[in-house]
Amino acid sequence: MKKNLISAMLCLVMSIGLFTGCSSTGTAVTTQDTASTEITKAIESVKASESSVKAASDLKYAVVLHALNSSFYAKIQAGAEEAGKALGVQVDVMAPTTANNLAEQVSMIETCIASGYDGIATVVWDPDGFNDVLKKAADAGIPVISLNQNSGKEDGTVFIGQDLEESGYMLGKYMFETVMGGEGKYIIASCAPADVALIARETGIKRAAEEFPNIEFVEEIDITTDLTTAVGVIENAYLANPDVTAFLGVDVFSESIGTFIEANQLNGKVFGAGYDLTEGTLQHVKDNAMQLTIGQNPFLQGYYPVVQLFTESQYGYAPLDMSTGAFLVTKDNVAEVDPE
Repeated sequence: MKKNLISAMLCLVMSIGLFTGCSSTGTAVTTQDTASTEITKAIESVKASESSVKAASDLKYAVVLHALNSSFYAKIQAGAEEAGKALGVQVDVMAPTTANNLAEQVSMIETCIASGYDGIATVVWDPDGFNDVLKKAADAGIPVISLNQNSGKEDGTVFIGQDLEESGYMLGKYMFETVMGGEGKYIIASCAPADVALIARETGIKRAAEEFPNIEFVEEIDITTDLTTAVGVIENAYLANPDVTAFLGVDVFSESIGTFIEANQLNGKVFGAGYDLTEGTLQHVKDNAMQLTIGQNPFLQGYYPVVQLFTESQYGYAPLDMSTGAFLVTKDNVAEVDPE
């Protein structure tokens, strides 16, 4: 807002100056007096706008996640809260009591709108379920940023997170070529098969598989968001498909793939890959129970949205899409990687 008013004032000064320069000698003094008066008014207007801008300590932002039930989401929370401390603003991080509860998450966002938050960052994991609440935020003049996952379509938000389909392609390419040698069968393990982001990663994996005619897709399994349950689901899939070569996860709960392989002493016989750098997953890579995991920097997925919301509130700069990257971790570099 300030930058717009300053720009308007400068335009006014230039136009008045031009008018003064074109006026006759007899009216120059009157015109200059008018110019001086108008410039004074413009300056006072800018000062008034500056005084109306909230102090940082009065700003509050909400980060509404879809879950807080793993160390990965705790990293997003830490990033958001650290940004709040650095900027001197209030940041409230929240999530539904059960993971991926759409109704509860939407209700939380509606409460944030009614409470007058200055900006909201949230995980838009359903393609249509957030449409109405995003419109409510826009109508209320509250900016919203998608983080970690987005709807996959134009919904009025920018996205801060990983290039999801490309990361899936990278995972598939590495596993099919480097680990499986261009042949074998694979099963995709997903904690939420309807999530737009996870579908994008699956699309990337399948795109990579098209380059290898002897790679065969078996099925997708729903491993849920509970690691113990996930191990049981994977075990059942293995018993039904004992010739499967690899389980490829598309989310943080792919840690369960390594847990299953290690518990059944299948290290190096059945391959595993997945996402995120939890302590358990990194240990599985070290133990050869998983051959690959991909990091996406959850700390920055929490940090950057708060910074961009603050920048818009205080300086009027609209948020931008930002990629937090895809970091491949294998046996070759796992010793140098810290959990997140």
